[in-house]
Amino acid sequence: MKAADLDLRELLQFEPRGGVLRFGGQRALLFDAVALGILRRELMEVLGLSGARSVLTRFGYAHGWRTAETLKSAFPWDDESEWQHAGGRLHTLQGLVVVEAPSRTKAVRPEPFAESIWHDSYEAEQHLLHFGRSEEAVCWTISGLTSGYLSRSMGEEIYVLEDRCMGKGDAACHLVGRTREECGSDRAEELRFYDPKRLEECHDVSLQRVTDTLKLAERKLREHRRALVSVAIDA
Repeated sequence: MKAADLDLRELLQFEPRGGVLRFGGQRALLFDAVALGILRRELMEVLGLSGARSVLTRFGYAHGWRTAETLKSAFPWDDESEWQHAGGRLHTLQGLVVVEAPSRTKAVRPEPFAESIWHDSYEAEQHLLHFGRSEEAVCWTISGLTSGYLSRSMGEEIYVLEDRCMGKGDAACHLVGRTREECGSDRAEELRFYDPKRLEECHDVSLQRVTDTLKLAERKLREHRRALVSVAIDA
């Protein structure tokens, strides 16, 4: 089987009256895109931008890794390269993005391990809806998903980063996948979002933010009570 032969009508199994959905033999769920956008907003309000990006990137990575493992044995691939290239086809079938192969006349140098153009990214769409135009790329979940799929199927850590994104006003999203060494020091800060330690740091920061907020609320409550007592005494 070839990656191009993947067909949504064969991948998705469901009972017309509802119940368990299966995609590629594994249980799947349908989520409203706006609801996912609201989740993104809530994560940013609670954890901040850095924390939200860490969570969504790591979630996407885990999802991509598991998807690659599932598909490896789910179909009789012509060869391993077809399984490795099936991830991009799945992005389109699942409605995440519409994938386009990059033009060779505009090749990126040095040549990346993987390269793709995304149209109609649901994640960029939702970021624009809830936050407006960003100053940086925002397809954190899908980039993480692609990284996880490539890393599992290729047998080495591949990190996917955007250099153009609809979320910051570009006509389409453009991403490249490279090993950590190939990414170079200029993308080191972005690579930290794939590090579990970064997620721990963000959680520590968010916990401190919540603690500080609670302390402030308690102080205001005490001041309010004193004011009420003072008014009662004066009366």
